[in-house]
Amino acid sequence: MRKVLLSFLSLFFVLVVYAQNITVSFTGITQNGEYQRLDSVVIHNYSQRWDRTAIYPDTVMVAILNGINGSVADAEMLSCAPNPFDGETDFVVNLPQDGAVSIKVFDVSGRMFAEYNGNAMAGSNMFGISLLLPNVYFLSVTSNGTTSTIKLMNIGSGNADRIWSKGTMASEKIVVSGDFNLNDVMRYTGYTTYNGVPRTSTPVTKVQTGSEDISLEFDIFPCPPPSLTEIDVERCAAYTLGGETYTESGDYVLTLQDVHGCDSIVLLHLTITNNGIPVYSEVEINTCADPFVYNGVTYTESGGYQQVFTSANGCDSIVLLWLHLGTGVYDERDGNSYCSITLGEQEWLSENMRYLPSVNYLTDASVADARYYVYDYDGTDVNEARNNPNYSEFGVLYNWRAAQTACPAGWHLPSDDEWSQLEVYLQNNGFNYDDYIDTDNDRETHNVIAKSLASTSGWVDSGIVNTPGWLQPKNNTSSFNGKPAGMKIATSHFQSKGNHTWWWTSDTEYGDSNSAWDRRLRYDLEELSKTHNHKSVGVSVRCLRN
Repeated sequence: MRKVLLSFLSLFFVLVVYAQNITVSFTGITQNGEYQRLDSVVIHNYSQRWDRTAIYPDTVMVAILNGINGSVADAEMLSCAPNPFDGETDFVVNLPQDGAVSIKVFDVSGRMFAEYNGNAMAGSNMFGISLLLPNVYFLSVTSNGTTSTIKLMNIGSGNADRIWSKGTMASEKIVVSGDFNLNDVMRYTGYTTYNGVPRTSTPVTKVQTGSEDISLEFDIFPCPPPSLTEIDVERCAAYTLGGETYTESGDYVLTLQDVHGCDSIVLLHLTITNNGIPVYSEVEINTCADPFVYNGVTYTESGGYQQVFTSANGCDSIVLLWLHLGTGVYDERDGNSYCSITLGEQEWLSENMRYLPSVNYLTDASVADARYYVYDYDGTDVNEARNNPNYSEFGVLYNWRAAQTACPAGWHLPSDDEWSQLEVYLQNNGFNYDDYIDTDNDRETHNVIAKSLASTSGWVDSGIVNTPGWLQPKNNTSSFNGKPAGMKIATSHFQSKGNHTWWWTSDTEYGDSNSAWDRRLRYDLEELSKTHNHKSVGVSVRCLRN
């Protein structure tokens, strides 16, 4: 059996087995390896079945074995922590009895940088040391005829080269006994206080075979210097942050703590608007959808409804919704209804016009007068023409003069420039088949938007990738729903249904009063083409809201 001395000084304990000169020291560290001051360490000897607690900084625990008593004189005379240090650190001088003490600091060349001479009491004496320059130094202590020297590593800059006394720790030591043998199974658990909260280290359990330095790690995240965050907030009536509620506009400084207990400073610029009064508005919707979902609510009947919206700034807005289900854009002239879509700043009908006040024979062509045709119908009976499947699927084919009258009230035949505006919007907002985002206002620079405009069925198959006839279910990302309606040519027949579609513009071709500009989709082309046709030709019409 052997005797064991445990001394807890500054950041560590010292456990000495005298016969073998074995030392076990304990150092408290955080998760990122920084030193953490220990309050106490609980030592558990599984083999001998005892527990002892060493309490900082006054406890010396001596295990009495074979009747041989230990004393504080057996402990190390000189210890320093932290070491390395940043300009300034502390060290402890352990003395078995009162006496004079001489302390010197010198470098490897023997040059002395600081000196202290005075008297010290028996027990643990705390000193502070400051060194101006980063360097390797030696700290030497002489007392009662005994000298102890350790190496210091200064990695920073102190405010002076000096040594000063910080007082003598309590000389009263708690002495306890407990048997210990080499190769006993031991467990060591450290305790500390961080930001006012007690913390326990991860226990270290091991077979104690000899001298050793043991680190006791605490689940501590050391706080960095407080950071400053500046935020702008707009609210209707009140805003709560960090447990405080603010009801007036102004600038506020708050100190908040994160989950680790670390401080952060927030500069809050708060604007209170509306004084909590909701904003009222009215919305009228004509929709083809039945049922219709608006703000997460499903409606199955037309009528007036009230909804309350809460915006991101906490302000309520009350919307009076006037809903007309199953009507969409209603044409009072013939009772037809159409769906519409908004693309950029424009609202377009997403269907070809079906307005048919009269219908003409194939051979009845004109530039000056309005003419109306339905694909594959050759006659003058409006009801018969409307019963033709091509009427409901593709709409009416208008000559250019008839196209001027095709749109319902509040809508118009779009100009060439308005079509260009649509093309530029699609090119610049992710509707190119290759997902390229164009950035200019030129309709021609990256015009590969045909698939986004074409309907998802009805086209002749194409082996050319990224055209309306290729992988048709991938068409119509814009919801424009352009169908291959074909045309009625100036002579006496229809052609190109399934292959092409054209839409009139309101602009006459330059230098030719008998021709007008249009837009064309083709089953095997990537672009929406700008072309022109004779005004007697019958093609489709899309309308744009005024």
